[in-house]
Amino acid sequence: MDNNSKIMRRTISILLVFNLWISLSAADTFCLDKVTDVPNLNDQIQKELQASTFYLAASHYFERSDMALHGISKFFHKMSSEEKGHADKLMTYMNMRKSPPKTPNISIKDICDLFSKNDICLDKNSDDCKHLYSAKSDDCKHSCPAKTDDCTISSPHKVCTEITGTEHTQDICKKDNIPLYVMKLAHKLELLVYDKLVNIVKESSDEELKHFIEHEYLDEQIESIKQISDYEIQMARLGCGLGFYIFDQQFLQNDAKS
Repeated sequence: MDNNSKIMRRTISILLVFNLWISLSAADTFCLDKVTDVPNLNDQIQKELQASTFYLAASHYFERSDMALHGISKFFHKMSSEEKGHADKLMTYMNMRKSPPKTPNISIKDICDLFSKNDICLDKNSDDCKHLYSAKSDDCKHSCPAKTDDCTISSPHKVCTEITGTEHTQDICKKDNIPLYVMKLAHKLELLVYDKLVNIVKESSDEELKHFIEHEYLDEQIESIKQISDYEIQMARLGCGLGFYIFDQQFLQNDAKS
């Protein structure tokens, strides 16, 4: 091998090593760019896991023999998995940015405390709720029992404690509207998660983080809010009893098709 060939091969080797060093340096520089909004992201992870826990509880609640709404149960089980996936993705992202996430403590009490009594409409006769229920005319009355003090679950917080098993009611009458109530709570949870995501984007100075949230979360969150809102309206329109059963069967049919 002549000297020119040796020099050429040595030059190529040096260039390859140099390019590899540049690539590794660039990767290391990116990884060292830590997330600037660690507390907000940790809080978002907690919100995602709170939603996941509530949906998991709802899934198994509707699976019970005294509810037997297996389509709705499967829907909430899927929602639970999706919310957990969102938390997993955020935690992986934080690790990639060398900002280790904090594993949140998920408390059932904290989840139920998210629902204050004024947050969600449970009374179909109030002015704020009429659009969710049938008109008051004789031919459009809601099919559920009249809402009297002894035949209703009076607050969103009590619905949450019933679903999560921290407080039970034995009165079947009080359970008639629970599927609709839980869909309302799910709607509220999705809005809370969305608002938190939007605030992260608004307040953050981290352009890469903002891009990540906007492209990986916001569109999907809006679609989820619209879907649950539609279900809420449909359930209110159908009414409880047979109406909820028909609604539940639609979930099972869609699941069988997929």
